[in-house]
Amino acid sequence: MDGLSKPHTKKGRLQRACLALLREHEADGALPTSNRFLFYELLDRGVVPKVYRYPDGTERPRKPSQDISEAVTVLRERGIISWSWIVDESRALNEWRYAESVYQYVEDTLPLARVDLWGGEPPPLILCESRSLAGALRNIARDYLCPIAATNGQVGGFLHTEVAPLVEGRRRVFYLGDLDLSGAHIEENTRGVLSRYGELEWEKVAITDVQVRERDFPVKSKLDYRFKPPAPSTR
Repeated sequence: MDGLSKPHTKKGRLQRACLALLREHEADGALPTSNRFLFYELLDRGVVPKVYRYPDGTERPRKPSQDISEAVTVLRERGIISWSWIVDESRALNEWRYAESVYQYVEDTLPLARVDLWGGEPPPLILCESRSLAGALRNIARDYLCPIAATNGQVGGFLHTEVAPLVEGRRRVFYLGDLDLSGAHIEENTRGVLSRYGELEWEKVAITDVQVRERDFPVKSKLDYRFKPPAPSTR
């Protein structure tokens, strides 16, 4: 394909693997996505390793995720994919709407009006442990009018000030987080804080033990040194 590195080179193979995966997402209506998610998907398919290693087994400073980022940049700069296909949750632009008159502002807003999809019930609240996952799901959540937020790890103030008002009374919550020791603690903290404000219909939709077994995800055990003494963690 014009604009890509030669197919027999490492860069060329990775560029084409990223493009094929993005085309799958396009066909499934699952765009935008993130470079982080592309990395995990290509890792799962055996296209890239989790880390690069020297012949003696030590880890190289260069990361496969860096190569994926560069491959996707080539696809974007060559016009092969749209820049909007990839989201970057680490950066944000704030822009304020305005119009030449109140009448014009209201008229401009009419196309944005949405009608309740949930029969008078509040739509499910989607909470993600990771910012990149929330970014990849945001457009889908918008289509279904579901509020969505990322905790970005263990958090306190944000849950109390921003998320808690949405769960006062009762709320259905879909949670997506890691299946390891730290991930369990983050979910426990998130659920514990929000449960003070209302009755939660809590459902973890990813990643679950059932999904790991059904999809035969690789399971790795390691020590988590954030705990004293170090605690075993499985992911």
